[in-house]
Amino acid sequence: MTPYTLPCADGSLSLLQVMEFHAKANPDHPLFRYDSASAREGYEDITWRQAMNLFDTTAQIIRRRLGGGAAVDLTPPPVVGILASTSAILYACLLFGTLRAGCPVFLLSTRNSDVAIAHLIAESGVKYLLVSQDAHMQDIARKANGILQSKNVHITLISIPTYEEICADEHEDRDALPALEPIDDDHVLIIAHSSGSTSFPKIIPLTQKYFIKIYGPRPVDLSTTVQAAHGAAMFHAMGILSITRAVFSGMVMSLFPPTTNTVITTPERVLSSALSTKSTTIVCPPIFLEHWAHDPASVEKLRTFAHILIGGGPLTRSVGDALDRSGVKLIVGYGTTEVGPISQPVLESYGHGWEYFQFRASSEPVLVPVDGDTTGALFQLILKQSATNCLVLPNMEVDGILAYDTKDILQRHPTVPTLYRVYGRVDDQIMHSNGEKTNPGPIEQILAQDPHVKAAIMFGRERSHAGVIIAPSQDILDVESFRDAIWPTVEQANATAPSHSRLFKDMIVLATPSRPFQVSAKGTPRRQAILEDYAQEIDAAYVAFNRVAAPAGPQVHGKFSINDALEIVRGQVHTNVRPSISDNENLFDAGADSLVAARIRRGIIHVLGGRIPEMVVQALPDDIVFMSPTIAQLASFVYGVSISASAVTDRSDLPYKNVPVSILDNKDTIVRLREPAAGEPPLILVHGGTGFIYAFVYFQKHFRTGLWAIQVVTETPCTNFITQTDFYYRKIKEVQPTGPYRIGGYSSGVFMAYRIAKLLEEHGDNVIQLALIDSSPLLTLAPRAVDPYTAETDFADPETLKAHHERGVRGLCALMRGYKNPWWPKFADYTWERWNGRKSEEEVSELMAAAYENLVVGSVKAFEFALSLGGEQRVYTEVMHGMIAWMGEVKAPVTLYKASRGVIAGIAPEAQKEWWALGLNWCCAELQVVEVDVDHNDIVSRDELVEDLQNIGT
Repeated sequence: MTPYTLPCADGSLSLLQVMEFHAKANPDHPLFRYDSASAREGYEDITWRQAMNLFDTTAQIIRRRLGGGAAVDLTPPPVVGILASTSAILYACLLFGTLRAGCPVFLLSTRNSDVAIAHLIAESGVKYLLVSQDAHMQDIARKANGILQSKNVHITLISIPTYEEICADEHEDRDALPALEPIDDDHVLIIAHSSGSTSFPKIIPLTQKYFIKIYGPRPVDLSTTVQAAHGAAMFHAMGILSITRAVFSGMVMSLFPPTTNTVITTPERVLSSALSTKSTTIVCPPIFLEHWAHDPASVEKLRTFAHILIGGGPLTRSVGDALDRSGVKLIVGYGTTEVGPISQPVLESYGHGWEYFQFRASSEPVLVPVDGDTTGALFQLILKQSATNCLVLPNMEVDGILAYDTKDILQRHPTVPTLYRVYGRVDDQIMHSNGEKTNPGPIEQILAQDPHVKAAIMFGRERSHAGVIIAPSQDILDVESFRDAIWPTVEQANATAPSHSRLFKDMIVLATPSRPFQVSAKGTPRRQAILEDYAQEIDAAYVAFNRVAAPAGPQVHGKFSINDALEIVRGQVHTNVRPSISDNENLFDAGADSLVAARIRRGIIHVLGGRIPEMVVQALPDDIVFMSPTIAQLASFVYGVSISASAVTDRSDLPYKNVPVSILDNKDTIVRLREPAAGEPPLILVHGGTGFIYAFVYFQKHFRTGLWAIQVVTETPCTNFITQTDFYYRKIKEVQPTGPYRIGGYSSGVFMAYRIAKLLEEHGDNVIQLALIDSSPLLTLAPRAVDPYTAETDFADPETLKAHHERGVRGLCALMRGYKNPWWPKFADYTWERWNGRKSEEEVSELMAAAYENLVVGSVKAFEFALSLGGEQRVYTEVMHGMIAWMGEVKAPVTLYKASRGVIAGIAPEAQKEWWALGLNWCCAELQVVEVDVDHNDIVSRDELVEDLQNIGT
């Protein structure tokens, strides 16, 4: 590996020249990394050479678009704004491409209102605005432009280039980019802005000096660090400082794959991608940690990272304490956009309390004791301008030197005087756990104008969203009626507030006559005292918001249709987003955010509570709206939940007896039936044809070693064989990022297990066990007594293909009719009748209907994949040869556990000798066959199978 060379950061090189240096001195060192299921290592890198090509190409495209398609003279360079909801890597291309085009760039938050966007554009002198194509950004840009035109301010709206355009742009007549030269210290590169929670956000110009003072003169070498920065918005200070830190330090940024459309950021996706990209650290806002802290599996994964850097806001103390006790290494990243990082992001403070940090050597802090503090440990933080500290917007002087009052109150560590933690604010600004800020003043003023409201005090520190305590102007009898009465005023306040500051009806807390608002001598409410007085009610409001109980009354056990699901979802979306949104429009493109998504989920839960069991309703994933971001997709998910509810309620009708609740109620794709010992790889078994893992009950009780099982759940993408097995592969990598691996499958799940093992090996992983329980991928081509194949059988013929599938269904039914449990013969009868169009899914339990979809429809899709291995010719011999060649690429040792009265009985008697190993002997280099004297159904409850499965690969 080529050694990494640090750039010079003494100010002699501009930011872009430092990047140009990397392209020459460190061309193969990665700047970006993103997860990729098709890549050998599970991720792809974008090196500095590749990144600079992308930035240069973006610059060329932007220059052409600024000129209306031709070369343009950008003297003097105009300010170009970016208002784009897109992937972080494309956003970085827009940022650095604009700079490379010779223009300062203004990064506008997508969370701002049109009024705020118009104000920022007018104040900054933006001439061109790059806008992403999604409906929400286009709508905001058009409205902001209308406001500007009414004030005689003119800008040009330009669509951003797509990532595909940047990668494919090959114009030979591109105008030359301006040569990179040193720039003045005060040259403005990036313009940021303060929180949009006030009517007039503050513009923050970031200069060459700003970045040099932060990272120079001797940058730290972080070339071996891979930092997962998925949760850092690129227009936010956390994102800006993360990517510029990578420029100066060599740190690799792990992000989502580059796409033109935005990638919805959920805690699950961030952690999964961080593991897939082999990240060593994570930087994220507190809201992600608050989500992960509730999941033991996620906490276990977090322990594998060198540290988690918390940025953008305060983490709830109880959450941080719990993670700290669990061994998760937390570091507080403290700073401001106006100053940059203030804390030193290293582990010197670790062990003295996760909340504490030490100052950067260049910070020049002035600690002013807080009036009235009797502990002597509270200080107001002021930072002075110095040779090593650049203040963008100084707001005071200290001893004749420019300074910046952060308005933060710090608390000194009781025993280590060099360590501090953030205690609170001098002003009223609320810091949320998602990194956003709310200035309560403007919102409270609007609310106070309502005749029903005497006074209003907002809250929300260390929480993901805000709430408000309202003192009514007169006595009230009903809380809900009061909320309804003031709701038009709340909507008026919400219309002017950024999304993170908007109020939900559930978060309106009413003051009581017995505890009136405390006021100062001037008659103004004493904010901190009021918040303390109502701390219990505030906590209760958040608890109620996050947990909606099912409404009282009898449950509805009638049939629940997809139309019912559509009506439920439409009602919630139209109420919380807008009435005009179509069924296939992306909710987040239409303006929804994480809080709106939470509100939609809660509304769905409330309505479903009267239809299906509460235990199923409350198990709906937190990210259900992110995973299904259209009305149609969300309705399909909700309908799927109703099917799974049937499986929970009708437990007397199961294909296996004595199935424990831990399996019945588990909604995870991978169910941990038995945890492995330290360092021991678990055996991961793929479900049988029905998609259930009930067959593995005996294994759960009798295994001594680690055993996990894969099942079909609501989120499983069953569109085709490749999509489903790719999904299983990714899920395995999430829970077990590295090998060695032990993979197995039962019945129809054998084919899936085989492909999963192949995917693992293709990505460089070691599979030490591949256990196939009474089936083989080749079984579908085995000779049958009825309608035998010939070498020339052509599956391209629709009638031949239909006959093949019918023969398969007939064989499955014959096999199931021989099982002892009466569920199976009943299922066989239903399967045959439904195949022939004489029964529908409404005539049986939803569990049985789901089993049909997984078994029969799944088999059809698996055979489509098998046919594809035969190339363009779908003739029997070509398909057989293609399958054998494909299977022969697997290096793992294969063991076939063959039931003597199992699937072998379905092969024509005269061919059973040739097919003694179900065809595996023709393609597996290392094959062992273990025969068990039992039928196909009972093989999974035999001790000899249990023992042998554990003796291999352990």
